[in-house]
Amino acid sequence: MPLRGHLDKFINKFNNEASKHQKTQSNNPFSGSFSGGPRPKVSKEEYGRPQAGSKTEMRGLQAKSHINKEILELCNVIYELAMLNKEMNSPRNESDDEDDADDRNIVVTFGELFETYTRISNKVVGLLIQAKKKGLLYFEKEMLFQRRDDDVLIALLKPIKEINAIAKGNIQSAPCQDLEEQEPT
Repeated sequence: MPLRGHLDKFINKFNNEASKHQKTQSNNPFSGSFSGGPRPKVSKEEYGRPQAGSKTEMRGLQAKSHINKEILELCNVIYELAMLNKEMNSPRNESDDEDDADDRNIVVTFGELFETYTRISNKVVGLLIQAKKKGLLYFEKEMLFQRRDDDVLIALLKPIKEINAIAKGNIQSAPCQDLEEQEPT
């Protein structure tokens, strides 16, 4: 009977999974079936990290890539705001070059950025902190608060073309590589 064959196949698969689970639980000191077996050896580098090749590791890599995309977007918004402010505050000379704009100081106030960027994402402060840790931008305080820190200046530390190249390279080539792993220039 074909039905009996399928049923036996599912029963065997279930029993195999159950025995694997019992084996892992016997090594888990927090389970009710801990047998006091040897604890797995974990190096300092592996401690607190997901198992290599696991779905958890893959989700972490995807999250890192997503954060890199958001940081890239934030840096581009800062650049665009600074360029808009420069255009509004000073007349454009014919001798000004688009390439030279990347080398100028790109600075915006936190209040201005907050008002603009919160329409895009509500994680503006967290992204600013991450971008600062990665060496992409600078602001004086450790934490920025709306209204109180509206006049704090935020400056890009690298040209926008370089930031785009670093971020896009990390996003496209290897989601496991983070912006902070790049060589400082």
